[in-house]
Amino acid sequence: MSKIAIINYSGSVGKTVAAAHLFAPRMPDALFIAVETINQSAADLGVKNVEKLRGNNVGDLIEKLVFADDAIIDIGASNIETFLETASRYAGAIEEIDLFVIPVTSEQKAWQESLKTVEALAAVGIAKDKIILLPNRIERNAEEEIPAIFKYVEKSKKARIVKGAYIYNSEIYGYLSHKKISFDDLLNDNLDYRQLARDEKDEEKAKEYAKMYRWTKMAIPVRNNLDDVYSLIAG
Repeated sequence: MSKIAIINYSGSVGKTVAAAHLFAPRMPDALFIAVETINQSAADLGVKNVEKLRGNNVGDLIEKLVFADDAIIDIGASNIETFLETASRYAGAIEEIDLFVIPVTSEQKAWQESLKTVEALAAVGIAKDKIILLPNRIERNAEEEIPAIFKYVEKSKKARIVKGAYIYNSEIYGYLSHKKISFDDLLNDNLDYRQLARDEKDEEKAKEYAKMYRWTKMAIPVRNNLDDVYSLIAG
């Protein structure tokens, strides 16, 4: 059983991408709830059966979690304050969630808001072991690109960073978002795009097949990276 919340006061750090591409494919039977009112949800990225709630609907969330062995809860930035405040009205409600994952990127405002998120969770009694900072859009070395979060974790003891659990930057996420498809949708169609491109007589169609070949080859190592991250965090 695993109930995972993806959360951050900062927008545009990859929360919904993490929910849709990291957790949802590896928790296929999980209840997927988007606590969101204004921003993109996983449904916009092609995830099926996403249930939407507002931040003040914690009672409804509690009832839904009663029947779920696994759950993914994508909490939008605009709903965090309301969510935490409302959850405080229910004894032990926040403890229903096993893990809080905070995607964090290298922009100063983003990592500052991420650390603010840790502080907010710690303030309502969430233990260090249940709070994970997840470096996202990493180019080469997470410790060099976002050193502040590593220093904070070492000093504050309020959260964890799992060594090696870093999501690397890739164009493929933008492509999948645009197409509203998953890695599995792209990679499991069993088409040999390279051969199709070579055999196609229509030049434009051949170019499209070649592009698809390019995207599939890019997607494979990225999906492997996500497999590794999931295994380290929740596997």
